[in-house]
Amino acid sequence: MGHPVFCQSSYSRIAGWDSLNEIIGKIAKEHGENGFTVDAMKPQFEFFSLTLASIEGFLLSNWDAVGNGLTGEAIADLAEQTLAYFLADDKKREQIQELFKILAENISENITDANRRKAFGKTLYGVNDAKAIEGWVQDNADELIAVQSGDEVIDLIWPLIMDHIHNKAFNKFDKKNVLKEITKKWISGTPFHELYRIADTNKCKLGKEKRPRKVKIENIIDICEGGLAYDGALLVSALCELVEMLDRKGTGDPINRLQLFQKRLKYGLPTETTIAFYELGFSDRVIAQDLAAYLNLTATQKKDLVKVLKRDRDGARSVMEKYPSYFQKRLNELLQ
Repeated sequence: MGHPVFCQSSYSRIAGWDSLNEIIGKIAKEHGENGFTVDAMKPQFEFFSLTLASIEGFLLSNWDAVGNGLTGEAIADLAEQTLAYFLADDKKREQIQELFKILAENISENITDANRRKAFGKTLYGVNDAKAIEGWVQDNADELIAVQSGDEVIDLIWPLIMDHIHNKAFNKFDKKNVLKEITKKWISGTPFHELYRIADTNKCKLGKEKRPRKVKIENIIDICEGGLAYDGALLVSALCELVEMLDRKGTGDPINRLQLFQKRLKYGLPTETTIAFYELGFSDRVIAQDLAAYLNLTATQKKDLVKVLKRDRDGARSVMEKYPSYFQKRLNELLQ
């Protein structure tokens, strides 16, 4: 194709981070005086790796949609459907086509089982990440199936969380044991100002360089909503898919527990009832918990919650009075 650096980086990314680090080190050695240091290039290669993983996930999710997998023509068609291809000039379009071809060849050679491809496709991860998570699930299957509480799940999968959350504030947070505590408090519904107080009391910082920054409440919000609720929930969704792939009986209840945990991590809520309220349109952690607590509700099905709200209209409206009009309007819609 005539793009040796592009191809080399793509193949190295397929081989894993050891190969990418070798390229980074080589470039830094030859061009370090021009600003191409390891520290300067590492974030760019991380972004590059995540981009390729996203393309692999896209290919995997489409691989077995028809017949016997993706043909060369189908791979080219998928590349042409991307916004990047639409915006690119002819030279860049050629590179995009070649990139899709390289990544598709990797999938074809390394993920030969159709059921495994489907499971990997549902995870939305690239091949390397999906294989790594699959390996972890196989090695820790007994523990993963046995865990009962959300805190136990966090303790067990914390190494995976550390590896697969890409949020900058999360990764720069200096005291990971405190970060784990904040994660546990997040899924228990603890408000942001209290989560911030935990970080502040423990004198947590962002970064370990000469001038690390003090953690602010907006960093805590970003960690929870941009890290745990997004990357964390994606990871747990992948765990559900890969536990289902295990060749063993009795995985139904553990998968249900993981699915509930995934929503707790996504919304920062403690119970099925509060989650159901959130998904009914009361999409604020404080309001969802306030409604459930005030009305002393334990129902978990949305239709049952609506029935209870209708039976105690005055009580529900009294809870909503102190909240923005949007939520009052949503309540009125449900009470009709």
